[in-house]
Amino acid sequence: MKLSIQFILLIFTVSTQAQDFKPYAVESGKIVYENLKYSTVSGFSTVNGVESGYSRQVPYVAEQVIYYWDQFGDIAFEETYSVSQFGGKPLLEKVKTAERFWFDEHRYYFDTRENTVSDNSYELRINCRENFQYYQIIGSWIETQYMGAEKSGTKEILGKKADYYKIDTDQDLYAWKGLVLKQEDFYTNGKGDKRYDPVRTKIAVEIDTGSTIDAAIFNPVWLKRELLYQSFDRNKIDEILDAPHELLEQADNVEGIEIKKNDILIFVTTDYHLGKMQVLNIDENNRLSIKYVLYEQTNEVSASNDKLILEDGALIDINTETIHATDPKTLDFKWQITEKANLFPQNNIGIYLLKSSRNKDF
Repeated sequence: MKLSIQFILLIFTVSTQAQDFKPYAVESGKIVYENLKYSTVSGFSTVNGVESGYSRQVPYVAEQVIYYWDQFGDIAFEETYSVSQFGGKPLLEKVKTAERFWFDEHRYYFDTRENTVSDNSYELRINCRENFQYYQIIGSWIETQYMGAEKSGTKEILGKKADYYKIDTDQDLYAWKGLVLKQEDFYTNGKGDKRYDPVRTKIAVEIDTGSTIDAAIFNPVWLKRELLYQSFDRNKIDEILDAPHELLEQADNVEGIEIKKNDILIFVTTDYHLGKMQVLNIDENNRLSIKYVLYEQTNEVSASNDKLILEDGALIDINTETIHATDPKTLDFKWQITEKANLFPQNNIGIYLLKSSRNKDF
């Protein structure tokens, strides 16, 4: 219960840090985009008896992108699906490859295949916070982000008059009320003074500004899980180890423990470092992918890895990330698939599953 309250307070703290940004003139909505790539088609043609070669770029839909926003763009969420193979052959079913979430001064990226989360600074929003209403004074977030860019015409896209911006030799943008409806990138000669064929195009094929957007879209499960994992430092691990046992499930020193994708575990190593671990994946070949952090007594990080892959049967000294260490006294755990368990403590170290990480909302 104590942990749950702390997690709620963490989310509340993040929420209250949000600053008004509002880059769009439309409160909320949804846009479906197609990401086009281009394949080169070459051949020969005959005109008036003269044969000549030709080469042209043929577009194909590589990805579908679904973009949601609310609060005039203060918050946004995006899903990306692969819909074709390289060259344009359609997939039997579209495959989700990524999700993005723009919130406060963060741009979170979730790779669905790797089950990993990255967090990049939202530089435009940071600049606008440091320079109060900076882009509103200029009148366009596009002209703020791309200094010197000015609208120089319009084009109708999905029945909307989109303003045209030539960002540079490489890129064009078309935006309606601040919402990008088309973005096109071009091959150039490398000198910045000539453009050739487009290399990729992102274009809106559907827009809905009338329907209510489900608020749950802006509360992705993977971000809640990531914030919970990030909330654990050495002090928090110490605290939860002293908390009531119903928060944790300890791995038996002999029988081990069964772990699953997305589980969060805390542990004490053979040299008494405290650590945390998250299960990223267990693949069809029984390989375990984890990320982990080890802490010094000073609460400083002593070791970490965002993706460590262990083969079935691996014995590991996590302090040095040594697999099949020559000194058995330094081993921390064994990864091995059995009927009842797959993670086995070594040398009587403590490994504990955080039960709340198996919450259905995670």
